[in-house]
Amino acid sequence: MASALDRKQKTSVVDIATTAVNLSLLGLNQWHNQGGDWDDSISIDLEEVDMPQTHDRSQQLYLIFLLGMLGFSLVILGISAVKGNSPDLIVSDGNGYYAWVRSMVIDGDINFQNDFEQLYFPDPPPPEWSQRTPTGLVPNKYPIGLAILETPGFLLGHAIAQLTPFAKDGISLPYQLSVTGSLVGLILGSFYLLYQALRNYQIFSQTALLFCVMPLIGTNLIQYLAKEPAMAHGAGVALINILIFLSSIKTSLGKSKFLSGLVPGLLIGLTLIIRLSNIVFLPFFLWLFRANFRDRYKSLPLVLGIGIMLFLQQFSLFCLWGKPIANSYQGQGFTGGIQGIFAIILGTHYGLFLYHPWYLVLVGLNIVGVWFLARPQKLWHGIILFCFTCLWLLNGLWGFSGDSFGSRAFIETLPVLSLGAAMTVEHLSDRAFHFIRLPGVILAGLLIITNIYLWGGYLLQKYPQNSDRTLEQAYLWIIGFQTKL
Repeated sequence: MASALDRKQKTSVVDIATTAVNLSLLGLNQWHNQGGDWDDSISIDLEEVDMPQTHDRSQQLYLIFLLGMLGFSLVILGISAVKGNSPDLIVSDGNGYYAWVRSMVIDGDINFQNDFEQLYFPDPPPPEWSQRTPTGLVPNKYPIGLAILETPGFLLGHAIAQLTPFAKDGISLPYQLSVTGSLVGLILGSFYLLYQALRNYQIFSQTALLFCVMPLIGTNLIQYLAKEPAMAHGAGVALINILIFLSSIKTSLGKSKFLSGLVPGLLIGLTLIIRLSNIVFLPFFLWLFRANFRDRYKSLPLVLGIGIMLFLQQFSLFCLWGKPIANSYQGQGFTGGIQGIFAIILGTHYGLFLYHPWYLVLVGLNIVGVWFLARPQKLWHGIILFCFTCLWLLNGLWGFSGDSFGSRAFIETLPVLSLGAAMTVEHLSDRAFHFIRLPGVILAGLLIITNIYLWGGYLLQKYPQNSDRTLEQAYLWIIGFQTKL
């Protein structure tokens, strides 16, 4: 008996010693990667430490899933190009974002009169087409951030058009396929990085898998991945995913502190000028990279990167208007009032939680994190919920959502909410985790089925795609339910 006890004690001592040595070596490795300059932001923190990635079964399944989603999305885009209502894949608001790159490269100007005529055809051009800025140009209310991301795909399409009989006009099929296809690849690639980020934050592989798969097929993001990737929402999600990944690694980019600050700064700034409402995520971004502010060699480049992108946006508007413009959506929006705040999440036309309940699950898990977890985790969840609440109020007061699968104005919250929700699940006790595991999987499966069902009705136009729809029409489209007016 005594020898058995001695073995246990020796084993425990060996385990503790081994763990201490491993953690020490990991700390020294991080110190070496930082160029030998120790920084108090480098700490052995089980939530943030950059641990070696294991190619486990979950990761293999996830890669297969992402490749399947890539093939599926490209098939949907191909079908849309042949059988869709519009001959173009860049449609609706996507034309406004895309007009920046098309006008500057093809026409060599920022006069959008001919761009709007050609891009929106056969639909009528937007109301801005008949307006003029003080410089005599047609205004474009859409920011330039998405056009920056679309530039590589545009140049690829332009090269293909040069080698084929297709028109070199920035509108023909090579441009449409290259731009949308590149955005699909960006979005799916970013979700692989999100999975890696969750694993770096010590999230269990199966938990990480759940919170990376559900946004793609259990929410309205699927529409803006597979059908309308040229809208700003998918690209915004992609950049936030990449930022979360960069925050999860502790080695300097190229062993350069300057790049470790500049790259996140540029990406944060680009996120802000893809969609102006993304400003609500700024507290989250600053919290992600809070360690940078302990080192001026990282903090100054980060601020510089954000400033560069904001300057590009303001410079583009100055060239268009001939004067500084704070809001390019002049005279639009903020018509929802108090009623709009409730309608945007619980209304029959766009109610976020009614059409896509996975958002409610994510918000609920973040609330649990604030309520039950320790203080460091409370800060994470508190900031995440603050950002969501700000966007909720902004969208509700804005009051207009246009044609939309569910409420698309919340899509950019998915990676932010997913990070917090995954952390909550990871910090549950083993007993609580095993208690909710099976019901959670069943719930996720039901929400995926429901989302695919609603999306099918939306694609087939079995219920109105705008605010004329009702919840009954959406959920009962398969039996041809129509609300009596």
